[in-house]
Amino acid sequence: MIRYEVTKVPLFVMACHCTDCQEQTASAFSLGMPVEANAFALSGEPVVISKTADSGNESRSYRCPTCAVWTHTTTDGSQDLVVVRPSTLDDAGWVKPVAQIFVGSALPWAELDVPHSYDGEFDDPSEIVSTFRSSGILEGVG
Repeated sequence: MIRYEVTKVPLFVMACHCTDCQEQTASAFSLGMPVEANAFALSGEPVVISKTADSGNESRSYRCPTCAVWTHTTTDGSQDLVVVRPSTLDDAGWVKPVAQIFVGSALPWAELDVPHSYDGEFDDPSEIVSTFRSSGILEGVG
């Protein structure tokens, strides 16, 4: 079994509708919560699945060896970040996405009503970070 700890506020929460995330979750999308890599601590030895993303960057998905749940992802394109799968948090009740990406592959019924939507990936997350910080989502998160 693996465990992780996040020691800083996440940058934001987003939904990803890419077909890879749909396949990995067996669902309509995945949720991603980017956190600074130095604020992420892992204990235990995960199963690592590597692949080359459409961007050409190497992407690594980490899964619990006991239950096979996808807990987080790292990519060569964003080495200073870890994208945590927030549904694996001990308390995910506060989680709410403020952005969605790859809406071009979204199942028609699964598009979310969020402030930021992108057909593919985004180049600059500053607006998303700002929206998340000012949204009130983090109020009361311990």
